[in-house]
Amino acid sequence: MIKVDRTDLRADATRMNWWGILVSFSYVFGFIGIAQILLRAERLSPSVTRKIVHIGVAHWWILAMIFFDRWHFAVVGPAAFIVINLASYLLRLFPAMEHEERGRNLGTVYFPVALLICVLLTWGGPIPIWMGGLAMLVLGWGDGLASLVGEIQKNGRIRVFGNSKSIAGSCAMFAASAVVALVFTLLFAAPSSGLLLGSTVVTVLAVALVATVVELVTPLGLDNLTVPIATLLFVYLV
Repeated sequence: MIKVDRTDLRADATRMNWWGILVSFSYVFGFIGIAQILLRAERLSPSVTRKIVHIGVAHWWILAMIFFDRWHFAVVGPAAFIVINLASYLLRLFPAMEHEERGRNLGTVYFPVALLICVLLTWGGPIPIWMGGLAMLVLGWGDGLASLVGEIQKNGRIRVFGNSKSIAGSCAMFAASAVVALVFTLLFAAPSSGLLLGSTVVTVLAVALVATVVELVTPLGLDNLTVPIATLLFVYLV
């Protein structure tokens, strides 16, 4: 009978978590650095580089699923970037991820706050970790593309609670959210729960609708908080 040294296994797991922290910071700063270079070279506008960072950083969750098995390691990156992003907002350390209109909203700070909350609810709470990935990538791709499409398509706007929203942007939000929800549902939920095609489609469309409506009615950059948290709780309850 082969004996397994549990001490070695725990040590290996700890090293993997520490590597996760190193990879996390390298990944996020790498995206910010690329966006900074593109902005300074005038290859892209600030609105586009901001969304490149927004979409790119949302994929951190996939790295986190690979490296982290303990919540107190998984929270390090999100907690650190709350401070870093607040400093960037106040001092404009990273213009590529800040809004051109200084002080418009705290969306860049709300993003890591949402990450931190989702980590605590998954690694440190009762919700499956993959659901946090679904929620954050709905925010990344859905909200990111909604903003880009809304800036390109100036016509067809509606006012919701005093905020101007693009119909085309909301359609992009719905479509991107549905794709993300479909991928995660097929990868993680359908095989284990035996979801039928009809149930999968209904679930995916419901998730996309909830995320789109929440984004539509949320003002002042708070959608970086409300969209992932509402999506996460909805998916968990459904």
